[in-house]
Order: sequence, then structure tokens, then C-alpha cells
Amino acid sequence: MLNQMTPSALVVDDNFFNRDVCLLALKHVGYEVAEAENGLEAVNLLQGRQFDLLVLDLAMPEMDGIEVLRIISSETRFRDLCVMVMTANSHMAVHEEIERADYVIYKPIDIVDFGRLLERLKQSRSA
Repeated sequence: MLNQMTPSALVVDDNFFNRDVCLLALKHVGYEVAEAENGLEAVNLLQGRQFDLLVLDLAMPEMDGIEVLRIISSETRFRDLCVMVMTANSHMAVHEEIERADYVIYKPIDIVDFGRLLERLKQSRSA
């Protein structure tokens, strides 16, 4: 991780239930978690704080996840940010900006599998 302290994550999804599932899993494996309802809120949070992990929905109002990926791809300070994109639309996962993502997760999210992935990610990045 970027630091030896508690890892931090930002969860971005316009659907409360999807955010809640992600928050539960992240907190369970030891992440400090912030949340945003859309890409615009996410960009504002990313500008003011450093995160280890970004869990990002692709289809959202205000600013979608693709635009968030464009923004973070253009700034070197986000180079070490681990990005996990979520989508229910498999056709969105082939978008060019998705190459910036480290992981692609399809909805509906299986909380057990998601938790296992987060645990492995936390362990591998802290090693």
C-alpha cells in the first residue's frame, strides 16, 4: 500500500445498495472507507485526499466512471492508485479508458468473492 497505516478506499456508485455492499466488505477486511454518489463527488474527494484503492462504478449521473478514469489517468499523482471498476454492462468493460483499471468486477457483486479479492489485494500491496 502507499503507507503502512490503515489502507483507504473510495467507493463511487450512484446506487446506495451497491455502495453499501462494497463498504461492508472493505471495512470487514480493514480498509478505511469514504464514499461518493457520482464521479464529480469522487474527483473532488480524490483532489483533497490520498486513497490506496478506488472502487468505481462506470454508469453514473453527473460524471460517469469513464470520465473519472480519464482524469486520474492524466495526473501522475494517481499513478499508484489501485482502480477497481464495477459494471453491470459488459459492453462498457471494453472502453479504452478501462485499461487504466487494475480490476473489472461485474454486478451484481458477490460479497464473499469480493471480500476475498480485497483481502488478497490488501495482503499483496502491503508486502
